[in-house]
Amino acid sequence: MSGSAAVVNLKTFKELLITRRGALLIIQFNRPQLQNALRRRTIYELLRALDLANTDSQISVVVLTGDDVAFTAGNDLSDLLAMQRKSGDEALDVHFKASNFVMTSLVKKMLLNRKVLISLVRGNCIGLGVIIAMLCDIVYATDSARFWTPFSQLGLCAEGGASWMLPQILGRSKASEMLLFGEHLDAQAALQHGMIAGLVSNVEEFWQRMEQHAKLPSVSLMATKRLLLQPWRQQLLDTLNVEGAELEKLRAGPTYRSQILAFARRKKISSKL
Repeated sequence: MSGSAAVVNLKTFKELLITRRGALLIIQFNRPQLQNALRRRTIYELLRALDLANTDSQISVVVLTGDDVAFTAGNDLSDLLAMQRKSGDEALDVHFKASNFVMTSLVKKMLLNRKVLISLVRGNCIGLGVIIAMLCDIVYATDSARFWTPFSQLGLCAEGGASWMLPQILGRSKASEMLLFGEHLDAQAALQHGMIAGLVSNVEEFWQRMEQHAKLPSVSLMATKRLLLQPWRQQLLDTLNVEGAELEKLRAGPTYRSQILAFARRKKISSKL
């Protein structure tokens, strides 16, 4: 893909801000009014951005990030309320039935991406945001980062491979506390438990460091990434299928709909979890 084609494509994104710094591509969630919450359009744009990076031979490293308030607040629940008001429960049913397909597409896109994927988490990182961050090869965070997986509060179970991935990263007990009870994890605890590689105190210095890393030989980066992912990939994909079956059963029952809509009707999540 030529450089000019990349520039044209980058201008078509509405819910992501995408910038290049040499061989470094930065993908920033860009819905600040909703703590960068992810609706379907946002996820489809992310899939497209990852494809762009994957096919651009000039890019070696991709960083996913948000803003100072939030990496992302996870799925946009206000979007569900708007959909119900506009089109009724039938539209919600169609939306829910497609959820497993969308999640599987996102996880596979990240697992199969050939570039080094890095997440920089600032502020709130909730639900799907935690999954996206953990699917990256390396996770960094500022001291303001807060991780939260409120799946039980939403009438759901773990998704996106989290029921296998988080115990591998955090250990079984701490991962169970997060996934079962929705306990929060702050940046210091995330560092202590190996969830993040390090704390970032100066963001501009971080970008400069990533630019330097992106100059490393891409063939070496890709080869080592393949080796590191090899024992993970199939286990995670197998878990994704099992989680999908559980999620379908939960979404078909009455608890999920009542829980998620009640959660969505509450006032917006505070930026201080």
